[in-house]
Amino acid sequence: MEEWITLLHSKVIAADKYEDMFREFKSLHTNNERVAYTLKIMLEYNHIPKLCGDVKNAENSTELRNQGNNKFKSKPLTNSLCMDVLQLYTKSIAYAPYPSEELALAYGNRSAILKRLHKYEECIQDIDTALALPFPNNLKYKLYQRKIECLSILNNPKLTNAINEAQYWLEKMTIDNNTRKKMNDMFISAGRVSVSDKSNKQSITKQSSLPELKTHNPEIPCASDAVTLKYNEHYGRHFVAARDIHPGEIIAVEKAYSVMLDPDNLQTHCSNCLKVSWTNIPCNYCTYAIYCSEECKLSDWKKYHDIECCIVPSLLKMNFTRKYLMSLRLAIQAIRESKSIEDIRNELIEVENCNDPRTKGFSKNGTFESNAYRSILSLETNVEKNSVITLFRRSFESSIILYYLAVYTDMFRTPLKDLSQLINNIDVVFIGELILRHLLMIGVNAHSIAEERGINLADRGVAVMAFLSLINHSCCAQILRNSVSNHMVVYAIFPIKKDEQIFDDYGQLFGIKPKAVRQAELLDQYYFKCNCVACLENWPLYHELKLSYNPIQLKVNNAERINYLVKKLKTYHVMAVKGYIFKEHERDELLEIMEIMYESVPMPNAAICEVAEFLKRAYTLSGNRFDIPEL
Repeated sequence: MEEWITLLHSKVIAADKYEDMFREFKSLHTNNERVAYTLKIMLEYNHIPKLCGDVKNAENSTELRNQGNNKFKSKPLTNSLCMDVLQLYTKSIAYAPYPSEELALAYGNRSAILKRLHKYEECIQDIDTALALPFPNNLKYKLYQRKIECLSILNNPKLTNAINEAQYWLEKMTIDNNTRKKMNDMFISAGRVSVSDKSNKQSITKQSSLPELKTHNPEIPCASDAVTLKYNEHYGRHFVAARDIHPGEIIAVEKAYSVMLDPDNLQTHCSNCLKVSWTNIPCNYCTYAIYCSEECKLSDWKKYHDIECCIVPSLLKMNFTRKYLMSLRLAIQAIRESKSIEDIRNELIEVENCNDPRTKGFSKNGTFESNAYRSILSLETNVEKNSVITLFRRSFESSIILYYLAVYTDMFRTPLKDLSQLINNIDVVFIGELILRHLLMIGVNAHSIAEERGINLADRGVAVMAFLSLINHSCCAQILRNSVSNHMVVYAIFPIKKDEQIFDDYGQLFGIKPKAVRQAELLDQYYFKCNCVACLENWPLYHELKLSYNPIQLKVNNAERINYLVKKLKTYHVMAVKGYIFKEHERDELLEIMEIMYESVPMPNAAICEVAEFLKRAYTLSGNRFDIPEL
């Protein structure tokens, strides 16, 4: 992407038109005008992208599989190395033509690492897939032996059938009797796995089910009646407590309007549902989309992958990150969900001309819906706060995405032939306007779909969420966002009094970064100066706070109870570090400690902050997880 922008700059400078271009672009007032102008610049300087993405290729698939084989032979074979091997084999599967021997070999090799990770059922699934493809006959005995071993470990009643199947195949082989006998003995031996091998079967903690709201907000269906939407010029749209809210109370359960898997997770998660998948299956045409099941594969194709399939690989090759891919996906989603492009245009006009800023984006039935594109259209873009240079860059990036969409897909019924057709097509330019709008909106509104990996929280993907985007920032937020599948469950961590504004954190916490750093980063990305209490009072970092649970500080009638609970905090600390799933009564005790302390001790307080971290850990461990089995 940088090369493309640099090359355009050099062409314009060589023509001595840079100042003219800059001045003309600066005079533009709408995103529609910006996209149309950028397309004209691309046409004038013949700056037109070509498809450049990776395609399925037998040689690349073989190379990736060989890399996996070399790592598999490493000593010692660690968990981390196993995951590297798994990802290389899965990538080999994605690059292999369908159907092909290379695809069969990649599935066969992946089954071996799955068995090493004690994923026996998944191993069998890959073996069956490999055997259904043109797998080399002289290597099939390895798959049959592995399948029989896994069935034995699982005490699966299909074990006898598998041995019979292996023996039937063996009879069909053109080999000498001595070799046939050796192979048959191997199959019989594989069906008698020792007890010690069976003990390696791993039990993985299941993710908790999605909690339900006890009450519903009449205006915001995904939120509880504990919150109400307000508006003023300083804070814009924001939420306040409609009543006192206690720690642990669920404020909202919001399903994302749209989600996208982080490209770094393509080999270990499903491109459609984002769940962890050890036996991903690829798109038949491209190298990047991969799925946990045929159902997800078909679902994704119908929603947007039929359009994304041929152009996203080129965008990835040009180093377009997930926010750009999401801006494209939102445009596809909008077109698919609307009756016509004209309907989207009218909806945008209605949102932009809404007389009541508080209800901007509300549906015609008077609610703010998480699953409505109208709500997404109402989210802030900060277009007027971006520099001219930034706006031109975003417009140029959006125009490249639009060009690919219009020329290489049938999104506009039939593919257009060249840039001149794009420029003169008002519907195409309007979709480019939406892509630019999405790109600006995502920069200040996107939320991470997270997961627990050991003791760390990592990104699984990115989501666009209407309700969450209306919650303002504080460096000492009172809430926690917990990712459960493609939903976000919002918990209160601290007590929130009636009429207090409810704050989230935008990745800036007072205890981790100094005030100057937090404020600079917030200003750079979100264009505001934070005036939360932690900033106004310049609270110290966590390590500068003294940890004390002195009951004298607390209300007298709570001293005995708090003494009992405080003694258990060390136990909770160990539980949190080890990834233990907190039981309901243990979470309740932490919530009780928080309630008592918060009412008795002024912030900032190290003990309160520590209890808050335990609570966050307790809730996040019940959300999305990526557990790697021990070898």
